[in-house]
Amino acid sequence: MTPKSLFNIILKILGIFTLKDVLDLVPQIVALPMYFTKSGDPAIGIWIAVSTTLTLIVFGVTAYFLIFKSDLLIKILRLESGFDQETIPVNMHRSTIFSISVIVLGGIILANEIPNFCRQLFAYYQEKRMTYGLTNPKIPYSVMSGIKILIGLLLILNQRKIVKFIEWQSKKKII
Repeated sequence: MTPKSLFNIILKILGIFTLKDVLDLVPQIVALPMYFTKSGDPAIGIWIAVSTTLTLIVFGVTAYFLIFKSDLLIKILRLESGFDQETIPVNMHRSTIFSISVIVLGGIILANEIPNFCRQLFAYYQEKRMTYGLTNPKIPYSVMSGIKILIGLLLILNQRKIVKFIEWQSKKKII
């Protein structure tokens, strides 16, 4: 493996982990309509929508460049210069490394969100029970956690398709 291909893999893995942050923002955007209906001040809702969208765009562009334009970043940052060895001995194929990183990413999302989801459901149950059904407790946080759990499961279950898509983009770029 050459230093360029090693840095290519490292940048793509960083891009996959940046994609996690993009996926964490998706439930917040999905929950925005629920917030607008509950919020009394539309200016706060607009500020949240704009800031979330801008953050999503910045993270999305960063993930895109790290995953699909890693060769350009290697050239700009001159990462492959200064190595004494032409090849670095690594006995794993890059698709295996990508698969492992996607599975780890899905596992991290699940490990973070399953306890959060349980806590949100418990808080919903407690509030509903304590008010004897007189008020409507907030459910958007539970919905956001549920969507994040679904995203984590989809990452783990569809890791081969995700890796094939990343590899296909790399091959398409070479041709």
